[in-house]
Amino acid sequence: MSSAGKINAALAAAIIFLVLSSFAAYFAFARLKQSQHWVQHTRDVEGALDNLALTTARAGRLRSQYVDSGDPAVLDKQADAVVQVRNALSTIQRLTIDNIEEQNNYRQLSELIERRIALMDRALELKRTGGSTPEAQAQISREILADADEVDRILRSMHADEQDLLADRQQRESTMFTLIAAVLASSLFFALVLFLIHHQLLTDQVSERQRAETAQRALSARLLTLQDEERRRFARELHDSVGQHLSALKMAVAMLQAKLPNDRIVQDCLKLLDDSIKETRTISHLLHPPLLDEAGLNSAMRWFIEGFAQRSGIEVTMEIQESPERLTDSIELVLFRVLQESLTNVHRHSGAKRADVSLVTSGNSVILKVKDYGCGLPASVSGTLREDGTGGGVGLAGMMERVREIGGGLDVNSDASGTEVVATVPARFRPQQHETPVAVQEV
Repeated sequence: MSSAGKINAALAAAIIFLVLSSFAAYFAFARLKQSQHWVQHTRDVEGALDNLALTTARAGRLRSQYVDSGDPAVLDKQADAVVQVRNALSTIQRLTIDNIEEQNNYRQLSELIERRIALMDRALELKRTGGSTPEAQAQISREILADADEVDRILRSMHADEQDLLADRQQRESTMFTLIAAVLASSLFFALVLFLIHHQLLTDQVSERQRAETAQRALSARLLTLQDEERRRFARELHDSVGQHLSALKMAVAMLQAKLPNDRIVQDCLKLLDDSIKETRTISHLLHPPLLDEAGLNSAMRWFIEGFAQRSGIEVTMEIQESPERLTDSIELVLFRVLQESLTNVHRHSGAKRADVSLVTSGNSVILKVKDYGCGLPASVSGTLREDGTGGGVGLAGMMERVREIGGGLDVNSDASGTEVVATVPARFRPQQHETPVAVQEV
């Protein structure tokens, strides 16, 4: 599998484990919420059972109070208590509707409660009609107490069943929660491991790309250096070989002209030789100006700008700051090539009639600016240059690579009013050479 494939596979697996952990977390919270629901449900059932016991006991006390006092107000309260008892029974039925065993207990409980209410109603009726006797009320009370004992037994049984059911549910929820927590922890762990692997693979890929870019830049720098050396050698060959041959040929034709002073062909040959010698010298100097080695960058720039203005018809203003020290050979060569390429682009592409060139030293940097007043670069090219430094053609790419190689930077700013190339390089000067005085021997 390729490096990109491994990176994508690691990322996909990490995302899958994250999704799995998200589902596990969702189910964990859902089960926790369900567990809380069951706890609350058990409390509601137990509360309903306790409420039934309390309301039934209150109805019994009011029944006894009415039998003893015969107060009609107590009779109304007892009727309200009976309504509350039946409401409590309805609540128990609703809360235990999903439990068959509890529903069986509810039916028994409901029968006992209804029978108890009927006994209380009979006792109250005897009192209202005046047929109440101690023996009759005592018999009813014994039957009510017997039913009350059975009701208490059923209530205790239902309490115990609810507690057992709650404990069983909590045990199952605890087991399920532990399993889900294990899945969640494992998923998060594997996702973290895969993300680390993905990060390492990305880091390796970035490092490999950086090494490739460094090697490419080194190769580009070496090619540019070889190109400059080849230009220097070719310029020297043009000057020393072709130029000398043309000069010798001119001398021979000049001797021929002395013998044939009025020969038109000889005069034309002399003119062609003059033009050829001049053009050869110009090409040689453009390939590698001798002034750059002999007099320095400032003189070479002035010579090139003046020749460029004559050849192209473009007005070029110069602002060149003089410096008591010369820059190193590599910096002078890079700045001259940037100037050369920039003005060539002005002539070929901008359509400008005027350009400005400035060379200044600011702090520890040397800044070369070449600005034209032409049509500017296309918006797509300008945007690409700002984003990643590409899209400007071989010339701009070569300039950027040259400037980057010596630790500088190149900015290209362009709009409808023209284009400005700004090269900023570190100011490194040549070491001072101290001349050793020569002793003069007296004769």
